[in-house]
Amino acid sequence: MAARSEARDAAVAQAEVRARLEAQSAALADRLASTEQAQRKSVSDLDTVQTELAAAERRAERAEAEAALVRQLLAELRVGPPGRGEGGGGRRRKADGPGPTEQQAQSERQAQEPGAPTAAQNPADGNDSSDDNDDSQQ
Repeated sequence: MAARSEARDAAVAQAEVRARLEAQSAALADRLASTEQAQRKSVSDLDTVQTELAAAERRAERAEAEAALVRQLLAELRVGPPGRGEGGGGRRRKADGPGPTEQQAQSERQAQEPGAPTAAQNPADGNDSSDDNDDSQQ
């Protein structure tokens, strides 16, 4: 009988160890699943950040190109059109005198533009010969 009792005690002890091992195995499987899920999320987050970084780099490159264009245009504006600037033959005004009227400023701008209409060709003064109405027959 003692042998049977010892065998039963050994079987009980072995079952307890097996139960603990199964519980530990289940806990480790849960931890592994959580870790794998966190890894997948990290990969997804990394992809998102890399995509956003690439977009930001493209925006920065575009902004740099625009800034270079603006600097170029500003440099061209500083040079100015021919006949202006250093010692140019442009009309000068007294510093303390009144500025030009709108009509004078427009006349000056037109005079500076090649191919601009002269006062005789200006349609705003009513002498527009390009219209179909012949004013001389009325």
